[in-house]
Order: sequence, then structure tokens, then C-alpha cells
Amino acid sequence: MKKVQVQMLSAEAFAPFGTVLETDGHTPGGEAGMYQWYEKLASVEGAETVSVNFLTALQREYKFDKFEAHNRTTETILPLTGGLIVAGIPAGEVTAHRVQAFYVPVGKGISWAPGVWHYAPFPIGGDTTCAIIFRHGTGADDAVFDTLPEEMGFQL
Repeated sequence: MKKVQVQMLSAEAFAPFGTVLETDGHTPGGEAGMYQWYEKLASVEGAETVSVNFLTALQREYKFDKFEAHNRTTETILPLTGGLIVAGIPAGEVTAHRVQAFYVPVGKGISWAPGVWHYAPFPIGGDTTCAIIFRHGTGADDAVFDTLPEEMGFQL
């Protein structure tokens, strides 16, 4: 089985896939001594109504071949209870040599750009719940699926 190296998440490495949500490098607003406010780290493109969902990624073998893309919206993933591994392919052809994988720790998040191929995240060390945010109705009217010819795995 072909394996893809899991990369540490950085804005530069993730740029072909979308946006990294993080506080590093951003100057907070807010009320001194009370809270720090980090505004507009990402947006939900193409949304009149936004859907905020929870997904619990179940611990499973690190192998995959299925991908989906949304052409009309971004999809944001925020790990809540543990870190995640995500696999993605930049917009275009679904091929094994274009797959990249990233570790997304609690305290950061990602926003897949429209047209980028991705699928359910993989937890590290047990089931992990994350928030998934996208345009309401995306699952019903804006999900395109494709499959690699053979399964792949992760190199941690």
C-alpha cells in the first residue's frame, strides 16, 4: 500500500488546499484582561445559511481511497477533543501522487477551499469530535465523490 507522509500543519504547506485557522501571527482585538478576539480567520463562501455540525471521527485503520469535493462552498474543520489527520487533493484530478496529509491539532483548524478533494478525518489516539461548518444543504446538493484506484495509508 502506498503511504503519504503526514505533515505538520502550516499556512504555506496547506495553501493549495485552503486556509489554516490559527491565532499565531494575528494581532488580537478584544477587551484587555478579559478576552482576545481573532476575527475573520475564515469565512463560509456561497452561504446564505451556515450549518454548524459535529462529527465524531472514529478510531480506525489509517487507510483511505474515497474523496469528496464541494464546488459551491468552503468546509471548515475544528478539532474539539483531539488532534486529527486529514488527507486532501488540490482541485482537479483525483490521483495518488497529488494526495497530501496534515496533522491538525486542537487549537487550530482548516478550511477546505471549494473544489478541493477531502473526506472524513482520522483521529489520533481515540475517537475525536470536531465541528464541521459549511453552507447549509451542502451534503444534499454539493457533494461530488471520487475514489482512488487503490487504498493509501499514512506515514506518521
